[in-house]
Amino acid sequence: MREPSPPGLRRLNRRDLLWVVPSAITAGFFGWLAWRTYVIHFTKTQVAEPVWRDGPRLKAAALSELDAPWRFRYFEYAYNGSPLQAVVFRLSNPVTGGLSINDAHFLALSRICTHHGCVVNYVDNPELGSIAYNYRTDHPFMGCPCHFGAFEPLQGGKAVYGPPRFPLPRLRLEEENGVLYATGYETPFRPLEQG
Repeated sequence: MREPSPPGLRRLNRRDLLWVVPSAITAGFFGWLAWRTYVIHFTKTQVAEPVWRDGPRLKAAALSELDAPWRFRYFEYAYNGSPLQAVVFRLSNPVTGGLSINDAHFLALSRICTHHGCVVNYVDNPELGSIAYNYRTDHPFMGCPCHFGAFEPLQGGKAVYGPPRFPLPRLRLEEENGVLYATGYETPFRPLEQG
């Protein structure tokens, strides 16, 4: 025998579940979507003045290879004795952690994504970047093909879109006789070091 329901309350039946279950799933999905949107847009770490750790002195590029803004060159740097994919740019503006020589501005970044360690690429076509990475800009940027994170060179490698929270680590640059050398790296060197 059924127990009577308290006054003002009624028992759920199967028809009620046809409405309650999909509503709960929909509410859960939109709650997750709101959380994900918050994480993607508002939890990015700002780029600060770098703390450098000395490393090997390796050639990044000749100045003649970077003769105009947005020219770039991939190179390998050594991190704890292992090869590290890196990139050096000539930029249109000076950036924190970069090197300025007269009116030329340079920045070197690790190409290892701070999200899951994939190798990021130079996206030189802003229109393609806006479609593939959902990040609209009027100049090239760095994009991670694994989870479509975008990093902004004009902000010192800051993560500007997608799941990465931390900026790409910068490499210290020095110039000698028309050649740029990478001579150290920023700490913590994410994702290889936590801090």
